Amino acid sequence: MRFIKFGLISIVLFALLLTAFSLLLPSQTNISRAIDINAPADSVYAYINNITKWQNWYANYDSSNTSYSLTTVGKGSSLTMDKTTITIQEALPGKIKAVWQTGSNNPIMGEFNFIRKDSSSSMTLQWNFIQKVKWYPWQKLASILSNKTIGPFMEKSLENLKKKVESQEEL
Repeated sequence: MRFIKFGLISIVLFALLLTAFSLLLPSQTNISRAIDINAPADSVYAYINNITKWQNWYANYDSSNTSYSLTTVGKGSSLTMDKTTITIQEALPGKIKAVWQTGSNNPIMGEFNFIRKDSSSSMTLQWNFIQKVKWYPWQKLASILSNKTIGPFMEKSLENLKKKVESQEEL
């Protein structure tokens, strides 16, 4: 009986310590990747603003069942791949904002920032994922690992986009 009581007290104390630790973690994570592309920003913008062109650069696109909304360019256009829906919420000249929604999970905000360089033939594309989580310890701890899981996917997608846009510019 003593061991059962000790075990229960230990589990409760561990849960309280884990919760207290998780309260120190931020409730919003920002995963960011950037790439330099030797092409005008307008060319890159066209590949992101038109969701039908995502198949040319978005990692894991070919392994997904996809469908498009009636609008495929700019604000309101959306793309559904398996259980994830990506909707463009805002399309400004230097920024595109989109939302990734998978089932009933919290949506993840995504931003593409187009940073023009001095010359018009190159630019930097910055892609951010902004994830808001609740106070639950498992959500906060999972958000720390998001950088390790989402980051490589973002890097591969950006590399694909760079190759595609730069090869189109050479033609």
